[in-house]
This record gives sequence, structure tokens and C-alpha cells, in this order.
Amino acid sequence: CGADCDGTFYGAHYIAAVAWLVFTVSLAAWWLSVGLTLTNRHRMFLWEGATFIVVLVCGGVALLVAIHREDRRRQALEMFFMSFTHDLKTSLASVQLQAEGLREDQTDPSTRLPLERLLQDTVRLQIQLENSLFVAQPDGRLLKERLDVARAVDRQRDDWPTLSIEVSGNATVLADARALDTVLRNVLQNAVLHGSATRVSVRIVPASQGVVQVAIEDNGVGLSVKDLSQLGEPFARPSATSGTGVGLHVSRRLVTRMGGAMHFAVAGAEPSGLQVTIELPEAR
Repeated sequence: CGADCDGTFYGAHYIAAVAWLVFTVSLAAWWLSVGLTLTNRHRMFLWEGATFIVVLVCGGVALLVAIHREDRRRQALEMFFMSFTHDLKTSLASVQLQAEGLREDQTDPSTRLPLERLLQDTVRLQIQLENSLFVAQPDGRLLKERLDVARAVDRQRDDWPTLSIEVSGNATVLADARALDTVLRNVLQNAVLHGSATRVSVRIVPASQGVVQVAIEDNGVGLSVKDLSQLGEPFARPSATSGTGVGLHVSRRLVTRMGGAMHFAVAGAEPSGLQVTIELPEAR
């Protein structure tokens, strides 16, 4: 839940540190007072108890100072990261728009090919940047909105002009728009880059108990059943063409945080393409 949760997190740390300091100092003071009443060795108990209390106070103050410094360091790092990624996303969007304009003006295939590669690399950088943002903020805030699934899928067509996307059915789900776009883009990127898919079919089916199933099946090749166990695991490479695995890992975590689930299966006889089933809460 973003900065609010981070502030609550560090606020709880401050409260815990103060509570620990008060409790331990009170316990030491009680021990000192009891020790002084139960024995004649007042001087030894006085010095030992006073030393004990001083050590506890110093330790508690040092803990509070450390938490405060860490909080300030976190805020500075978060501000830098947010401003840097914002500027980078703006620059990537500008590069993508200019490359698309140049591609439309070119008729020579030899000239259009480098532009197509530039656009593909730009899309990959944008997806990687979104994944990095979600990894850097694993507990960031996700909004619950009423989203049209078919419309969310249609938004991805411009990023994959060579991929045929067929959509059947429709439903409305409760999910975060940015997170859902990231999940769909990661799944489609996996199909194109690692499965060499040219066609993807998306079936949107309202299931039982208020759950919507989004089944995404590609016609890629090279995936076997034994590879499925590694999908969704970070830095796992089921095949030689696989990436870091962060994309599907982030997607699975995002779907889980939105109250759903994500499953993988082999589409048809193996080795064959991949079928990704996303389950999300239905909006009523």
C-alpha cells in the first residue's frame, strides 16, 4: 500500500522500540528497588542496577536513532527511485511514439525492420521497468476497480502487432488496472519471446462462486509438462530461450494480491504452447 504502509511500518517500529525501552527500564528499576530492600548489600545493587539501567537506556536510544536514520534513508531512496522511473517511463513512451511514427512513414522493408526491433525492445524495457517497480514495492497499494477484461486485453494489441489475439467472452472483475495490464503484458511477452507464438486465444468465462477465469492459450512450441513446475519461480530457466522468470513471478504475485490465482498448463500434446489461467474476483 505504498508510502502509507511504509509510514505505518516504521511508525510501528518506533512504538515497539519505545515500548521495549519503557518495559526493560521499568523492569530494571523494579529489580533494583526489590534488591535494595531484600539485602544489605546496597552499594553493589545500587551500582549494578544503575549500570543496568544506563545500558538499557543507551541501547533504546541507539535503537530509536537507527530506526530514524533508516527511515530517512528509505524515504530518500524511494523518492529517487520514483522520480527516476517516472522520467524513464516518460522517455520510453516518447521513443515508442516516435518509432511508431517513423515506421508508419517507411515503406521499405529493410528500413521498417530496425524500427520494428526498436519498438519490440522499447516494449520489453517498459515491461521490465513495471516488473522492477512491483519487485521494489512488494507491498505497494493495489486498487480494487471494476475492469472490463476484454477491453484490458485489447489494450495490449498495439504492443504486439505481429501477434494475432483472439478474444471470446467477456466479464467484469475487481482488480487493479495497472497490475492487470502488467500481468497480461508479461504473459503475452512470454508467448512471443520464449514460445515464438504467432497466435493467442483468450477465453473469458465467468466461473462459479464469483470467480472469472481468463484462459490465455498460445500456439508456441517447446514447452513440456516437466517445465511447468519452474514457471513463476524467479530466476528459473525452463529452457534455453527463457528469461529471468521475473515476469511470470511478478504476475503470479500480483494476481494473488488481487484475490485470485494463476495456473499453468501445456496447451495440447507436449511439447506445445502454454496455457495460462488467471482467476480473478467477479465484480457484481
